[in-house]
Amino acid sequence: MLTIDIGNSRIKYGLWQQQHLSATGSVAYHGDTVAEALQRLLTGVAKPVSIYIACVGGADVERDCADWLRLHMGTEPVFLRTAAACCGVVNAYADPSQHGVDRWAALIGARSLLHDPVCIIDCGTAVTVDLMDAAGRHLGGRIMPGLEMMQQALLRRTSGIQQIAGNVEDFASNTADAVSSGTLHMLHAALIEVTAAARQRLGDSMKTLVTGGAAQLLVSLEGLPEMQFEPHLVLKGIHTMASQ
Repeated sequence: MLTIDIGNSRIKYGLWQQQHLSATGSVAYHGDTVAEALQRLLTGVAKPVSIYIACVGGADVERDCADWLRLHMGTEPVFLRTAAACCGVVNAYADPSQHGVDRWAALIGARSLLHDPVCIIDCGTAVTVDLMDAAGRHLGGRIMPGLEMMQQALLRRTSGIQQIAGNVEDFASNTADAVSSGTLHMLHAALIEVTAAARQRLGDSMKTLVTGGAAQLLVSLEGLPEMQFEPHLVLKGIHTMASQ
């Protein structure tokens, strides 16, 4: 089985054999098309029996992705959707279609790993937070801009800022360092607050799972609760949904 997670700026894949990940990879697709990104990502990957996809890119991205996979993999992909309930998880949204399928897959992936109350933090283009209790009930979440999104917003909307890639300091002496420091400290403070609020809601047995491109950076920050890094959480959720 080939599982694919198409986010806002990256595409990730996982190839499964006998319930185990045998290969993974990811690629950015900022300036190229989805087809070009898939060509770079999946060339040389063994043709799968089945393909399951979580895509937040919209209908056009799904169409282009399906066309490429049919042509080059010879398999019709299945695009997963968020549901009211699946695999022991009950969605909190009144309209589940408004809950991103990547967030839904992360919840199901978390449920496949543990049955404790859990706070899931996915640090990608946006930073999403979802809570789930020990019974598998989703309790809602939050969405915040990610580091790169915050930095790019400053670059686009503030005429005095031309550099955004710098070092992280307590208090910086140049603009690039000030932007890198300010945005990271801002996200850091937000996550301290949200994990504390999540613990109040879920109790002291809460586990915190973190995934996404900036996850390893956030795991290293002080003041946050102990976090379990799960780089393939969404892919695990896709696999679990597909297996059901």
